[in-house]
Amino acid sequence: MSIVRESLNTFPDLVELDALHLMVIVDNEIDHMSSAPTEVGHTTQSSKLCKDKRNLDKEKSTETTGIKDNVEHRILFDTGPQPTIFLENARRLEIEFEKIEVIVLSHWHIDHSGGMLAAVDKIREARSKQGLEPVMVDLHPDRPDQRGACLKKPSAESHDLSEYVAWDKDPSFSELENAGGKVSQNDLAHTICDGFFGVSGLIPRKTSYETGIPNHVRWSEKTKSWNSEPEIMDERYLVARVKSRGVVVLTGCSHAGVINVCQDVKRALLEGNSNASNNELFFVMGGFHLAGASVETRIQVINPSFMAPGHCSGWRAKSALEHAMPGKVMSLGAGSEFSINKQHGA
Repeated sequence: MSIVRESLNTFPDLVELDALHLMVIVDNEIDHMSSAPTEVGHTTQSSKLCKDKRNLDKEKSTETTGIKDNVEHRILFDTGPQPTIFLENARRLEIEFEKIEVIVLSHWHIDHSGGMLAAVDKIREARSKQGLEPVMVDLHPDRPDQRGACLKKPSAESHDLSEYVAWDKDPSFSELENAGGKVSQNDLAHTICDGFFGVSGLIPRKTSYETGIPNHVRWSEKTKSWNSEPEIMDERYLVARVKSRGVVVLTGCSHAGVINVCQDVKRALLEGNSNASNNELFFVMGGFHLAGASVETRIQVINPSFMAPGHCSGWRAKSALEHAMPGKVMSLGAGSEFSINKQHGA
């Protein structure tokens, strides 16, 4: 059974950054040709993913880096489905593992946590050589025994039969600690890295049409049974604020619904904050989970300045969003890099 505490998300100590740099290490696609608005400073390092192996003798790069008053904090948001994919992409993109202070897992799904043990071990190795503290691993405490999908297949008699397909298990808390991580379990909103980044708790479900993915299920070791779990209540978003630009939101899959996410971010940052002028949504990136017949009908228009849908968003959603927001939607492929800087004079 999923147990999630409900409390309004607020981030009263979230600071204004001078700059925010984002590097996509793992995603479902590569796109090094499409144009992007200059305001998000988009470049692509995807050519590095294809370069000859004999040039691969470095292990450094960026992930999500906040900068304020010449102070940097760097984190890793999710780790992809497989250790080999994460490590090879990170190597080719020249990730600076020793600079990663925190790993934030958006939610317990193997396509987001599968590379985490390898990431923790690699960061431990790099940070220990520099005499640095172990990496913090920020996790929701409600880790499932296992998750999967309930698939329907027609029988010879034309009746639907259910087939439960189990996904690989997420890494356990003890496995992550043994790999060298310092596990921190959080199910309420909080900030990390001196207030550079905010991590949400429960994302309120407000819209009538964002009701999750119907065939998602959760295994109970206690009852030895699969149970319906369409909403994935342990999912969390990441938020940062850039001076004179506005709010940047990172989503894992938006199982709560990307509109619910955006509405909650705006409410959370307005709570007790008089600086309303810098609480507008500037950039929303990540998985929007708008692919598949059951959810493609829910594609709605939200109004950030720019969006980068990736992972589970689906091409129909990307097409619909570009049609509704021409010039404001961009590709989010592996190797994509975004640099959001405060405006001159701000």
